[in-house]
Amino acid sequence: MNQPLVSVILPTYNRSHLIGESVKSVVDQTYKNWELIIVDDGSSDETSVLFTNHPDSRIQYYRIDHCGIIGKVRNHGMRHAKGEYIAFLDSDDLWREDKLEFQFALLNTHPEVYFITSNGVHFGDDQSLPAELENLFVGNAFLPMLEEERFIFFVPSLLFEKKVVNEIGYIDELMISGGDIDFYFRMARRFNGIFTNERLVKIRKHQSHSPALETVAYLDYIGMVTRFFNEKSLTRKQYSGILSKQYYRLGLVFLRKGLFNDSFNNFLKYNFLKPVNYKGWIRLVQSVCLASFAKLKG
Repeated sequence: MNQPLVSVILPTYNRSHLIGESVKSVVDQTYKNWELIIVDDGSSDETSVLFTNHPDSRIQYYRIDHCGIIGKVRNHGMRHAKGEYIAFLDSDDLWREDKLEFQFALLNTHPEVYFITSNGVHFGDDQSLPAELENLFVGNAFLPMLEEERFIFFVPSLLFEKKVVNEIGYIDELMISGGDIDFYFRMARRFNGIFTNERLVKIRKHQSHSPALETVAYLDYIGMVTRFFNEKSLTRKQYSGILSKQYYRLGLVFLRKGLFNDSFNNFLKYNFLKPVNYKGWIRLVQSVCLASFAKLKG
């Protein structure tokens, strides 16, 4: 059977202790026609020692000056891709050994689609299992994902035709943390795709994460949704519904951090969009009370 070449883009930064497992999960694939493009974002560890002049000719290693912008690192890899298809994998995550084979089997039965994503499992510091979702979705996933949140998007599960990039462009390098999801939604808006509930990827959860980056992720998402609205891809009702969820969740983030003025402002924005939903008013009062208590305690 003809197997199209898949270019696997794997960005990394100071993960020489983990990346070997990720690379092995590609090498062990039952689907064999792939090239692995490792893009090192200026690591200071042993990554270059591991992969410079690697004996497996399918594994290519590129090193760039450190930028800290994952979209820029992925784009560098995509510009070197020779495959008809592109897949993403992060240097701490893993693929199930039949990941590519399973996805191509589905793609071959649905010639009208251009990309596929899947469910997965967590491992590492958090081994909780992501929710069971609908078994199979085929079609335009833009609104079902953005408005209804029917699916889950794990970046390492994405496999797409390279020609998609010619239509939608590369990942937005101005987005610090939301470039991947923005790239997915731009793809989903333009092309039909597949979501399968099959758990094809393992996502490593780390105990330590940047609280500032979590906030930036929400702000990037809000900016993305606003752009889709301005581009007439969303009605005002759809836009308000999506935006309200993000303001509420961002309010909870600030509440958890003890930033009560910021939580108040976001719950206020939520209430402006959803004035009859009592939970927003409860959170608003909670923010005021906790802020007052913090002042008294200080």
